[in-house]
Amino acid sequence: MTLTASLLELGLVDELRVLVNPITLGAGRSLFSTLNRRVPFELWRTTTFRSGNVLLTYRPA
Repeated sequence: MTLTASLLELGLVDELRVLVNPITLGAGRSLFSTLNRRVPFELWRTTTFRSGNVLLTYRPA
């Protein structure tokens, strides 16, 4: 994830998509743990699939 974090910090990402699969696996890890600062995004769109998965689309705030 260091490439993604680097691109976010440089302001080079115009859209971020996160697919959520609703299952419990136990302890997890942060998706962007290598970020050195907060990068503000706002939820732009959600798409729910019949499988129960949800696609979250974010754009820079």
